[in-house]
Amino acid sequence: MKIKNDSSEKLIDVYAIYWIGGETYFYGFSKGYNGLLAYKASKVNIVDPEVSGDFIFLDNGIFYKPLIEEKLLHDLLEYDETAYKRFLEILKAEGRIDPDFY
Repeated sequence: MKIKNDSSEKLIDVYAIYWIGGETYFYGFSKGYNGLLAYKASKVNIVDPEVSGDFIFLDNGIFYKPLIEEKLLHDLLEYDETAYKRFLEILKAEGRIDPDFY
């Protein structure tokens, strides 16, 4: 899934969809940020609605499986450099981002 923030032209890859208080949110990953950012669904445009890959349902959301299996989610929300590098390795190995992404 890909979204665009209303205030930017950057494409953002979505690696989680979750619901809090009747609202839908996305955790997105884009070049130039060292982690995941939360986006309120009502504040973005969905460019590509297809969710592909290995996702799992957990609590109140659907998460990209490696985020949970490798315990990267919390650290990526805190912009942890080690978690970021590991997440890039996973994404590159699966062909989800270009090898020269970073």
